[in-house]
Amino acid sequence: MKLHRLSWAGLKIESNGQILLIDAVQNYQRGASIGPENPVQFAQNTRAYVVLITHLHSDHYDPEAIRSVLKPEGTFVVSEQIAAEVRNDGFAPLALALNTPRQIGNFTVTAVFAMDGVGDKQVSWVIEADGQRILHGGDTMWHNQFWQLGKTWQHFDAVFLPVNGAVVNIPRVVPSPVPITLTPIQAVTVTRLLNADVLVPIHYGFHRDGMYHQFPQMEEDLGREAKLQNVKVQWVEPGSRVALPVTEELV
Repeated sequence: MKLHRLSWAGLKIESNGQILLIDAVQNYQRGASIGPENPVQFAQNTRAYVVLITHLHSDHYDPEAIRSVLKPEGTFVVSEQIAAEVRNDGFAPLALALNTPRQIGNFTVTAVFAMDGVGDKQVSWVIEADGQRILHGGDTMWHNQFWQLGKTWQHFDAVFLPVNGAVVNIPRVVPSPVPITLTPIQAVTVTRLLNADVLVPIHYGFHRDGMYHQFPQMEEDLGREAKLQNVKVQWVEPGSRVALPVTEELV
């Protein structure tokens, strides 16, 4: 697999000429306006064979972008939990139940348990291709199924996890000081529980006073905890390629 980090939580995966996109948003200035102001744009010739989303929040689901990039013969895959909402947006998605692998072209995709920080419907995705396996965690918060996921899957070449430990004050959500996404120590611990070779942090770099607060000293905290738990971390700038397999130089 060739992997490129996109903006925020977005990920692009290539396998033998086929492209799979996860949470690939081009316009973040919708809904609660969470996410980067200048996101990485798709290359003009990008055509996706498979598109996945973890959930319906506007920083993870961009219907206009999906329409622009999905091939006519391509497949838009969602968890069965959100299939009705996606159909209402004019799509005809492939809806998958949890823990039900599906082969689509060169990729095997499996929706697995995740927990949304404000109680909405969300999954994580396990993607397999070319003898490699990764997990994309959307913006999940800590939950008690990470141990079981580690036992079930046994090994991941990389996990893409939120690390910003966001504390929010947004419409429809009663303010709380409890983070709604994984904190640095939690993301590192999840990486270890999932027996992953490397953690690639996603879902960070946005902060707005009074509305969306990123975890203080996030990078320092994550680096310190990674050393304590002997977990490799690969920081990847949006638009850049993820190096797999991992190397010893990674912190």
